[in-house]
Amino acid sequence: MALLTGIVGIRLSVIDLAEHRLPNRLTIPLFFSLAVLSLASGDDSALRGALVGSVVTGVAYWALAVMPGEPLGMGDVKFQFALGWLLGHLEPQLAIVGAAGTFVVGGLSVIPRLWRRKGADENPIPLGPWMMVSTCLVYVVADSVKII
Repeated sequence: MALLTGIVGIRLSVIDLAEHRLPNRLTIPLFFSLAVLSLASGDDSALRGALVGSVVTGVAYWALAVMPGEPLGMGDVKFQFALGWLLGHLEPQLAIVGAAGTFVVGGLSVIPRLWRRKGADENPIPLGPWMMVSTCLVYVVADSVKII
């Protein structure tokens, strides 16, 4: 599941950096592929965790997307449903940490722009790459803690 998410997530990040969009042709199949892989694993508790992680973080992103000013796009919401599924498959709490971590690493990425006095409002910040960075960090740390 992680390999599939990594491959598709990198492609989505490249597209988001270039075009400021996360296309349905990649986000929706990613989600359904992860769901099928979870079902095939036969682990009921992991499946429940994936469902909880996906729904909780996806709905939170959806709530942000429909706020006035639309701070997030719907592509970000669909991508978060998939990333929440991946992290929730490990533990539902990890999905929340990954979703929140997106705004931390994304916010840190704005500091150099603000330092140069260019401002963050000139060009919107693509969130997809930071969603992947946060998810990768959480996944690697969580997996490393399991090994220890």
